[in-house]
Amino acid sequence: MAAFSAHILSAVKNRFAARSALCLLMLSFSHMAVADNHCPEPALSVKEGPVTTVNEENYSLAETQIIFADYVKKIAAATCGGGVGQLMHLRDTADPTDRTILRINFDTIYSFLILDLSTPATIVMPETNGRYQSAEVLDEEHYIPFIFQEPGRYELTQENVGGQYAIVIFRTQVNMGDEEDLKAVHALQDQVQVEQAEPGSYVASDAWDMDEILAMRKTYQTRAVQEKVPSEEMAAARGEITPDMHNFGPAVGWGGLTKEGAIYLFIQDEPNAPQTLTLKDVPKADNAFWSITVYDSDGFPQGEHFNLNSTFATENNDGETVVHFGGSPEQENYLEIYDGWTATFRIYSPQPAYFDGSWEVPKPKPAAN
Repeated sequence: MAAFSAHILSAVKNRFAARSALCLLMLSFSHMAVADNHCPEPALSVKEGPVTTVNEENYSLAETQIIFADYVKKIAAATCGGGVGQLMHLRDTADPTDRTILRINFDTIYSFLILDLSTPATIVMPETNGRYQSAEVLDEEHYIPFIFQEPGRYELTQENVGGQYAIVIFRTQVNMGDEEDLKAVHALQDQVQVEQAEPGSYVASDAWDMDEILAMRKTYQTRAVQEKVPSEEMAAARGEITPDMHNFGPAVGWGGLTKEGAIYLFIQDEPNAPQTLTLKDVPKADNAFWSITVYDSDGFPQGEHFNLNSTFATENNDGETVVHFGGSPEQENYLEIYDGWTATFRIYSPQPAYFDGSWEVPKPKPAAN
């Protein structure tokens, strides 16, 4: 029988772990503009040495400084600017044929912003008419002081972020199969703004040995599997999580949302037999959504029917969404399954009913003959 688990790695085999971190860093940038000879150099200073030894106390800083520096370069190339204080929008949905990122998200399109908060900055999020859009703020140690999910103006300072540097990761909901919806998302991305008197630059405080980072990352990935660490315990604001638990976040999925932003539940099945999952009143915010994505045993999608989203799923007369894992492709809310399949059930902006247990997580059942 199928088992439904809230543990972030319960459906992921050990061999996945070494490839699962940096889930945002590894997104494809192949369709973005490349800086030409007339563009300025990235506003970036990376320390050459001596190398700081990576340990449990500084691992999250080491992992994040490497990623911040990489994003400055990517944003600079995409915008023909300095790469700091500038927005970079990815315009395409995730590529289902990509074999780089495990259990990739097909629900949102990303935008990125690196900030030097020597000068305060204000981000402006537009009215979305009910579409999910969020701005996740991460500091240089991968703490997450803010996740903004409503239109408005939000000031970021060294004091309220907790440090001089931050990355803001914007997620905008998209229907990957609808070209017109993609155009609407692009328009919303273009309405996001950043206001700052002086963009500054990014200066990494330490030099790091990548082999040491990878070794520490693997240690936490292995522990996450063995200890079945829930996703909601891996990411939080400073002071809301122990240092040890905090290190799981960047190791397992750098840039992942806190439990207030999203919950990741995993459906794991052994037999390749048709099943159904009935969903009703999923506890999400009014401007949020849920999704289910099926992956193969290596963590990648297969076939054409691998993703279902609450915005285009079909409800029955009782207000239920009956998801069909396997069976006839002609069924509503059909998702293809095969030997070794697993699925991720994502709930964006989960509400109290999930956390207090008043909404019971449903389990798949064998499909009726």
